[in-house]
Amino acid sequence: MKISLLLWVCLLATPAFAAKVYQWRDADGRVFYSDQPAPGQNVRERHIRVQSSAASQPQDQAAMVLYVAPECGKPCSDAVELLDSRKINYELKNPSRSEPQMIEFINLVGSLSVRTPVLVMGKKVLSPWDKLIWSATLNKAGFPVLEKKNASQAK
Repeated sequence: MKISLLLWVCLLATPAFAAKVYQWRDADGRVFYSDQPAPGQNVRERHIRVQSSAASQPQDQAAMVLYVAPECGKPCSDAVELLDSRKINYELKNPSRSEPQMIEFINLVGSLSVRTPVLVMGKKVLSPWDKLIWSATLNKAGFPVLEKKNASQAK
């Protein structure tokens, strides 16, 4: 027990760390972890990666792509407004304007029947448009809601 606690403390204290860890259960079902396999136990090898504090910051904003289309209307304009209100740097693409963008869009979402807007955040693809889900996803990714100054604060 002390070994597993010490191992976890070491893992959490390291800024960016990847290690092999061995896991097994005893006869009572308790789970143990160690950096060495336990002799005579059925162990499972695990790879644990602790992310550094730099990785907990917002995803690379250059990787943000918002796909829109002219016939999308209000959902697309609302998605643009959401990203702009948080001052997120993103690339705006219209798959109906060029064949390469259309192919890229289909490869990304898997079908031409997927309606815009579609937001790509690194490897995450958000679709369909739902302001609450998109906002929560942006919050989780580290893009906070920016406070608006009202008239009384501006004076």
